[in-house]
Amino acid sequence: MAVSLLEEYLRVDTSNPPGNELHAALFMKKVLEREGIPTEVDEFAPGRANLLATLAAPGPARKRALLLTNHMDVVPADASRWSVAPFGGIVKDGSMYGRGAVDMKSEGILQLVALVRLKREKVPLDRDVLFLATADEEIDFAGAARAVSRKGWGDRLRACELAIAEGGENRLGTDGKPEYFGIQTAQKATFWLRRSTTGTPGHGSRPLADSALDRLIRALERIRSHRTAFKVLPSVERQLRDEAARMPPSEAALYRDIRKTLQDPESIRAIEAGDPALVALLRNTVAITVVKAGYKTNVIPGTAEAELDVRLLPGESREAFRAELERVIDDESVTITPLEETFHPPTDVSMDTDLFRAIETVLHRRYPGVPVMTRMGTGATENALYRPLGIASYGFTPLLTTKDEDASQHSDDERLSEAAFRQAVAPFFDVVAAVASR
Repeated sequence: MAVSLLEEYLRVDTSNPPGNELHAALFMKKVLEREGIPTEVDEFAPGRANLLATLAAPGPARKRALLLTNHMDVVPADASRWSVAPFGGIVKDGSMYGRGAVDMKSEGILQLVALVRLKREKVPLDRDVLFLATADEEIDFAGAARAVSRKGWGDRLRACELAIAEGGENRLGTDGKPEYFGIQTAQKATFWLRRSTTGTPGHGSRPLADSALDRLIRALERIRSHRTAFKVLPSVERQLRDEAARMPPSEAALYRDIRKTLQDPESIRAIEAGDPALVALLRNTVAITVVKAGYKTNVIPGTAEAELDVRLLPGESREAFRAELERVIDDESVTITPLEETFHPPTDVSMDTDLFRAIETVLHRRYPGVPVMTRMGTGATENALYRPLGIASYGFTPLLTTKDEDASQHSDDERLSEAAFRQAVAPFFDVVAAVASR
């Protein structure tokens, strides 16, 4: 059932833009209503829609609801660069090809099938189970924002205690054996900023020390040289300690006790020089991504601006970080303004929940000896909207992917192993049933 549903789902083109998630919502609605599961579709713009299905516990539920949530939209695909049709739902050489195979139509089907199986097997539920499929995740979370604020939906979603969402990261080794399972428990916040300044324009043959571009370059160099403070979250500390067990001794020493490592200047220099992924887990980061100035080689421009991609750790304040950058720049002529009005704060969720324990129990039982590790997302997922509502929302999937398969998301020939997808169906259901049943 799961494989055929995923093949059909991969044939639904939900490239965003424009999205057209309504087609995907109607596909899911047909499956759910065939099983007798009440389902609502909210078309909030032409062709754009969310879907919410509810499998209610018989009688008064003793526990707050469990939310299974996924997004239906995918990034566009350039068919000329693919070896198969991006929306053909083709299985070739044991792999399922299609835009969204990894991100994240496969997890959407795992959630859908779990809900259907709960209903078919008449699992005695102790809490309601909600299934939410959203639009527009790949651009600005408009679908999820609509869902949590919509009358009739928002109250039900806010009443959830636990959620399974996007963000899990698992690895299948080249030997075909699982290396680890990664559960996202924390997520940095995206805080995009614009730096702009003005200065005296003039002829390029007579350089000016107070030109806009010179001022901007000085400000950017101060930002580039600035080292933000290290901060170790409990989930990151656990993640690094778990990773140390799989590393060569020289690297493991840095990861095993990260707090001790960060007290040693030489170890800090080694981390900063060789492991940007590790640095991103331990501090607020700033990347200079866009610089704009000038229009002609022999004209000194009167204005200049740059855009910065800032990622903030859980517990950090955007106002405090903006003030920190102003102190670093120390130039009143350089203004700092946010690029986006909407800001989703960084989030961190406890590991002391029924859901996290169920995930660990099921995975350890099915994959003895394979580590179950925590992960902090340095990108963005819809967890940023659910966690502030008081929902313990985890990025989780039991789907094991190879390094190449994982790299294929948002790229050409996105694909995953059919065998690995089949093997993910049972453990995902086991987790959901363990949390939702009596």
